[in-house]
Amino acid sequence: MRVLDMDDLDALPSPCRGCMFWQSAAAPPGEQASDPQGQDAWWQAMQLDWGTPGKGIWDGDELIAFALFAPPLHVQRPRTLTFAPSDDALVLATLWCDPDHRGAGHARHLLQALARDALSQGYEAIEAYGAAFVRDGACVLSGSALEALGFALHRPHPTTALYRMDLDRTVSWPQAVGHALGEVISSLQGRERARTRPALEQRQLREDARTNGSSS
Repeated sequence: MRVLDMDDLDALPSPCRGCMFWQSAAAPPGEQASDPQGQDAWWQAMQLDWGTPGKGIWDGDELIAFALFAPPLHVQRPRTLTFAPSDDALVLATLWCDPDHRGAGHARHLLQALARDALSQGYEAIEAYGAAFVRDGACVLSGSALEALGFALHRPHPTTALYRMDLDRTVSWPQAVGHALGEVISSLQGRERARTRPALEQRQLREDARTNGSSS
């Protein structure tokens, strides 16, 4: 997994390459308004003003999964929707995985990496818009898919609802598990030392006895 640079944009799948649906409030979805130059300009502006707005997973030279995200001020589409994203949240615009590579956990890995980055930048949540019904080529994620990834319904809507994932639960859970695992390992090591200490003491007593017997 690595960040998506401008040189990687041509590897985006169709219709994602050139799509300005989330960047522009007026752009229609996908190939209906393909604008690679506009996408390049937005990406470059994001890198200069905020940071790289994408992460990808590669299989050799093939991009098999990617995520597109940005702060609320840098995506214009939510202004046309019923609910605006929260100020404390990073907006997940697109999360895509190649059909031949689905089921391997790539979406979760991207989301976990995004959560760590967002938390380090001071964001408290990730929010995404989810549709009740998703057609082929749509630029809006499926609400049921977001729920399967751990998002909770934040602002319900009949067609396009707003979902939210709080980062304290997303990021602290693995850390808590790691801390607990460390405590278990330390406890087991302590028990092992407690079991081996008497054996070492008995061995030392036998060696001392042999030494004393030889000297006498």
